[in-house]
Amino acid sequence: MKKEIKQKEEKDYRIGQRALATLVIEDKGQDFTELDVLENGVLLGNSIMFAKGRLSILGIGTLDGMDYYTFQDIRANSKLLLKGLFIYLKDTHIEKEPLPWKASTLNYKIVGMKKAMKPNRFIKK
Repeated sequence: MKKEIKQKEEKDYRIGQRALATLVIEDKGQDFTELDVLENGVLLGNSIMFAKGRLSILGIGTLDGMDYYTFQDIRANSKLLLKGLFIYLKDTHIEKEPLPWKASTLNYKIVGMKKAMKPNRFIKK
């Protein structure tokens, strides 16, 4: 008798979301220079790293965590100065959010932020 292997169905965290803003990232030869932040915090970009909503923004701050803004802080105040700060990431599917200083950090500085010009441009149907 063969055992049926059931694959866990992956949830698409991009469905029903719109892009709130675009973060412009320092260009050091990587394959992405802009990341769209969706309403739920999911990050989308031109890299396989950001494909299918795998990563979400936990917050933005300095590498030592001394200055730190949560995603909720950023949503509430779009005038925060984020230039020169770094993006703290988490796996989108993880329910409990890690403490900021235990989170992975995208080691490319934010050099700018702009209104999302073309919402959902990284979502391929």
